Amino acid sequence: MGHADIIDESSKDDGADSDRRGAQRFMTILRVGKLVTGGAQELCLIRNISAGGLMAHVYAQHEIGDRVEIEFKSDERLSGEVVWVEEGRVGVRFEGEIEVSDILTHRTAPDGRKSRPPRIEVEGRARIKVGDVRHEVVVRDFSQGGIKVELDAPLKVGEDAVITVEGMHPVRGIVRWSRDGMAGLSFIKPIAFDELIRWLEAQGQA
Repeated sequence: MGHADIIDESSKDDGADSDRRGAQRFMTILRVGKLVTGGAQELCLIRNISAGGLMAHVYAQHEIGDRVEIEFKSDERLSGEVVWVEEGRVGVRFEGEIEVSDILTHRTAPDGRKSRPPRIEVEGRARIKVGDVRHEVVVRDFSQGGIKVELDAPLKVGEDAVITVEGMHPVRGIVRWSRDGMAGLSFIKPIAFDELIRWLEAQGQA
């Protein structure tokens, strides 16, 4: 699944108004986000968005009136309030209106860094194989596109690796950085959203 696959655009209700009146132009998308509320975090699947709010499929319990933050990419969060809940979906109204195009556009920061998909902080076990060397590591955060781990020995940046997270199939990746007992690796092929959600649920993190 792409990170900003636009499916359709029309003039309908975006689901984020409590009375659900079709007052705002919205865009239907299929995009993974991170929803944070009360110190808890989960990945969600954002289905539509407008200047005033969004609708998302969620995997944890939420209540009307919950204050939430939604992360679309690693360097951008929006604050809002849950205004309706229905069968695994929530409507969120933003604190202020946004420019939808700014949220959906992938930009490179002035220092050259690219925005990353939302990551969930989690603890798990994994094994990383670089060449003939295997490293037992602790997973510290996880996304569809990569992983951060804690380990005893540094990895060489740019090396190919095979990452086997306990409870998931092995995936190929590249070492992006390694310092101070931590390392970040990006996956060659993003992990399927459903597979990542199942793993997070098994860890009690979805």
